Amino acid sequence: MLVNYIALLPELVLFLGLITMGLVRIFRHTSTPKTFYIIYRLFLLISAASTVLFYNQNVGEYFYNNSYTTLFKFLLYSMTFIWGYLSLKYFVSKNISSFVFYEIVLFNLLCFSIAVSAHNLLFLFIGLSFQFLANNILLRIDARKAGAKVLGVFSLLVVMTFAAGIAILYFYAKTLDYGAIERIMGIRSQIIWQYQFSVACIIACLLFMMGVAPFHFWFSCVVGNSILPVSGYLTIVPIFAYFSCLVNICINAFYPLMDWLNQVFIIFGVLSIFFGAIGATSESNLRKIFGYSSLYFIGVSIITLFPLSDQGVVASFTYLLVYVLAMYGIYTVFYGYRCKGEYMKELSDIKGVATQRPFLSAALLIFMISLIGTPPLLGFLGKLAVVNSLLIGQHFALIGFELFAMLILVCAYLKVITAVYFESRNNMFDVVDRGVYICLLINVILILVVIINPKYLMHDVEMMLVEVF
Repeated sequence: MLVNYIALLPELVLFLGLITMGLVRIFRHTSTPKTFYIIYRLFLLISAASTVLFYNQNVGEYFYNNSYTTLFKFLLYSMTFIWGYLSLKYFVSKNISSFVFYEIVLFNLLCFSIAVSAHNLLFLFIGLSFQFLANNILLRIDARKAGAKVLGVFSLLVVMTFAAGIAILYFYAKTLDYGAIERIMGIRSQIIWQYQFSVACIIACLLFMMGVAPFHFWFSCVVGNSILPVSGYLTIVPIFAYFSCLVNICINAFYPLMDWLNQVFIIFGVLSIFFGAIGATSESNLRKIFGYSSLYFIGVSIITLFPLSDQGVVASFTYLLVYVLAMYGIYTVFYGYRCKGEYMKELSDIKGVATQRPFLSAALLIFMISLIGTPPLLGFLGKLAVVNSLLIGQHFALIGFELFAMLILVCAYLKVITAVYFESRNNMFDVVDRGVYICLLINVILILVVIINPKYLMHDVEMMLVEVF
């Protein structure tokens, strides 16, 4: 019996980390930003190690761990660890407490870990809803709370809608287990509208959390107004958890509704691609430009993912991973664009920065070209996987629309390139922290490994992803 519950060791370690950090905050009167980062790093590494070690341990009918869940948990741990290291630079430079940031990020990781392994809608709700509500605290690190107010109002509505969808489904299905729900829906000759309504509520809440159009307004506001550690975290890390949960629940619980859901997801994907490309070209705020860019890439991932198949899941994941690696590199560069202790946010702030920070600017250029999908960079591998999957499904119109929207998105990237390379510099930039270059080097090495030997991504990862079926 105890052997089964050892699967919860990673979550228990994260919970102990939260308690430890809180106790240090209460009883230690002299603490620095590094104090909470050290605690955060220690418990995160222990939890990650236990996740890999007990990757195939399950807890009854509520939590299923396998290669699929371990893959996404490992990615979440890795990205959270690296972003936590970079974020320390901000709090040290500002000489402000990092407690709230690391406490909430660790709490989010605990919630994501529960949601990714959940095989019951109640635990999926607990994991995703609590972390989404906790982001309101995360956003209040900044004195300007415009983003927090927007998210605060809508996050409550989303959680209530999520709960209503689960309650309605339980009233008619009498269960919240993924497998049982799929069996009940599968044996009916005709799906009743109450099932469709409840599933629509649940899926809509997941898409809202992902920031998919037309629910993207909160995300663009938050990204533009929050501090750099929060903005980068929300752009890079949570998407892996949402993607994992979306695939898992659609395959293992809602699959009998897939013909109906497929049409819904294509609509959301197309809207996201359109608004992402148009929104990026209309912005001058750097973080909003790449926030809308994220909307485009998430939209492409969604239309590639459905209808659910081995080919679609692998192609969608490949494209998403390529996007995250490039976006991680771009936000790392943002840590190097600093003037008088302030991190630059507007295009006008980074005019001519290439003359003073040529290596950072070159890295930014390379990552943007990778996002476009130009060979031989990693972005081409993601673009190729998407086009191949859509060709197999004979979605020629979607391919044309996606490529046309990419041309619009390129215009936004050209604005950034023009500001960085072809305009006169109007700021003197601070010395770049060595940790920024270290993180960029790690990113480049990861990209080179995949480019040189794509077997790791196209075969080894594929074998992990198909475990969800």
